[in-house]
Amino acid sequence: MRFYRYLIYKLYSWGLNKKSDTPVANVLIILTFVHFVQLFTIYLVLLKFFPRINVFNNVDSVYVGIFLIIIGVMHYFLIYNKKRWETYLEEFKGEDAAKSKKGHILVLLYLIGSIVLFFVLLPLLFGF
Repeated sequence: MRFYRYLIYKLYSWGLNKKSDTPVANVLIILTFVHFVQLFTIYLVLLKFFPRINVFNNVDSVYVGIFLIIIGVMHYFLIYNKKRWETYLEEFKGEDAAKSKKGHILVLLYLIGSIVLFFVLLPLLFGF
């Protein structure tokens, strides 16, 4: 859970540093997208080994959009809590430059790695 708190802290603090930005929306949108990709990656791996679980035979892009909106709303109600996020800022504000740089790299690896893993697994699972 510490890494997840740190992830929210980093994403939230990046948005706080920009004047014309809405940090809460940025965090929720980024986490919604990354979690959607992670869930879809897990689904594709399971689908490869258990083809009977295919629930998306005739999926329209509208359903995908609705699913993303539902995940976003769930993130808002489950993840966002202003007081809790302020405690994350307090918890990690005293980190030194080396830890901050290492944390920055870890957060980027988590975010980008989740998306890259999806695209790496596609040809491996389905042999494009």
